[in-house]
Amino acid sequence: MDDKDPPLRRFTLKPKEVVPTESPSRPGDGTAISVDLIHRENRIAEEKSAGGRWGRAPVPPAPDVAPGGAAPFKPKEITPMDPPSQPGDESAISVHEMLRQNRVAADESTPELIALPPRRRSRRHRDFAVVLFAATVSIVVATVVFRHEPGMIALTWIGRGFATSILGWVLYGVMVRY
Repeated sequence: MDDKDPPLRRFTLKPKEVVPTESPSRPGDGTAISVDLIHRENRIAEEKSAGGRWGRAPVPPAPDVAPGGAAPFKPKEITPMDPPSQPGDESAISVHEMLRQNRVAADESTPELIALPPRRRSRRHRDFAVVLFAATVSIVVATVVFRHEPGMIALTWIGRGFATSILGWVLYGVMVRY
């Protein structure tokens, strides 16, 4: 049987073609979006819908706004409910007095500072030195006992190096507080 590889098909994305649907507006041609244009379009739409097609009463046209004249949005008028307070009035709101009361309340609500006992000194260095001293004494004893076997002497020294590195890693790397 002669199996041939199927031909490779390479897929690519279709080139993107952008076709503008509208031409950009130019200043003064009447198609630029503006508040006056929106009001004019709304007035035309209201006049068309007032023709009785939907059976509604005609809506009065919106007042014309002169171009560059009055702003389409007026500031909101505020009428005060209470008369302004006099300088010596006790019922007057004082920001400084409120801030002072807030500071006093915050000072009273904070917990007291309690002195923590001093941290005990770490015994890490002492313990590391004691274990290394014990390992060195055991190696000296093993060297005296196995003085005719160099393989055992090398094995004890390698074991001491391994034990030292593991102990150092545990005491100084793993145990943060010791």
